[in-house]
Amino acid sequence: MKSMLASMAVVLTFCAAPAAAAEFPKTGSAEFDTYFVDNTVAKIDGGAGTGAIVDSSGITRNVKGEGPFHDMSVRCLYHWSVVGETNHFNGSCVDTDKDGDNVFTTFDDKNHYLMGGTGKYKGITGTAAYTIVELHDTVGGRPALIVNHKATWEIK
Repeated sequence: MKSMLASMAVVLTFCAAPAAAAEFPKTGSAEFDTYFVDNTVAKIDGGAGTGAIVDSSGITRNVKGEGPFHDMSVRCLYHWSVVGETNHFNGSCVDTDKDGDNVFTTFDDKNHYLMGGTGKYKGITGTAAYTIVELHDTVGGRPALIVNHKATWEIK
């Protein structure tokens, strides 16, 4: 009986031990969604156009429910301008994974650009085309949106 209890304790110990973090692929592609809430820090309106500085934060999830870029926190700072019906975006973001490793990106009207990182992402470069789905503003008027990304990368 004692040996059976000891065996069960060993099995439970190994089952409860955290799994080692999987190594991030050196090259690859992934599709992921980021769920953002924006906070407009400053805004100007010149009559012919509007500009704003926006502090945005959210959570990123791989559309498969696992894999690269899954369950990462994100913070972005960006400049947004509107002239007529045309929107322009330029900014930078930091995505942080569960281990505390970061990916630094910049973006413009068409793509995010993976510019480097820390830990397992050190040396990462790549591109992520994106599309935006605007949601209803949160209570209090903060814009909410989902940004779908289709990324390819390599780590050197």
